[in-house]
Amino acid sequence: MTRELCVLGNHAIEGEVLREAVIDARDMCSMNFAREEHKKLEKILLNFVIPAMGGYDNQLACDIARHVEQIRTFSGNFCWRHRHLGASHGVVGKRAEMGEGGAQ
Repeated sequence: MTRELCVLGNHAIEGEVLREAVIDARDMCSMNFAREEHKKLEKILLNFVIPAMGGYDNQLACDIARHVEQIRTFSGNFCWRHRHLGASHGVVGKRAEMGEGGAQ
């Protein structure tokens, strides 16, 4: 995220003011993309890796599951409430400059 300060004069400021931060549509688009990528990683970890480790009887598997949950919880599910802001820079969940295979 960009955190630069710019004096705009009489120009309108676009964005949504949050309690302690301002997030613009491009940043929200990145958060939407991050949410979708996290969902894919979570599916791999919970459906394949953790069972291969012996399930939740394995302490490391429990730690992985806990960290996955904490990422979603403490990120506010990647700013889910404001997900619509990113739609102007790409479909919600996909960055305009990102294809199916990753960065282009």
